[in-house]
Amino acid sequence: MRTLFQIPLLSLLVAMMGCTLFIPKETLYLRSAQDRATQEEVKQRLGPPWRATVTPAGESVWVYEVREQEPGCCWTSRGLWCDEYVLTFDNRAVLRHWTHESHFHGGDMMPPYCVPGRFKSES
Repeated sequence: MRTLFQIPLLSLLVAMMGCTLFIPKETLYLRSAQDRATQEEVKQRLGPPWRATVTPAGESVWVYEVREQEPGCCWTSRGLWCDEYVLTFDNRAVLRHWTHESHFHGGDMMPPYCVPGRFKSES
């Protein structure tokens, strides 16, 4: 009887561990870096941002884009997965907040924007 309870529990644990394999490395890093990493440390880890601005309050906002082609096949469409990370640093250059959005651009391999309704490149 005890085994009947252990098998589902073990299965749930294995499934949860498997899900961590699909978390992007940028997300894993930013989770550990929030409220402690400086702009320089983030730049060393993720490289230079795609776009950077400063708010009137003196906060720095950095935007990173991660684009990955989806080749497609007879069951899926060809296109581009785009992940956008928006990082906010306080006036002492410490990472305080970040967001992550993903979007699939079906059939479009070079969209001018990463995530609709978010940051757009200036032409």
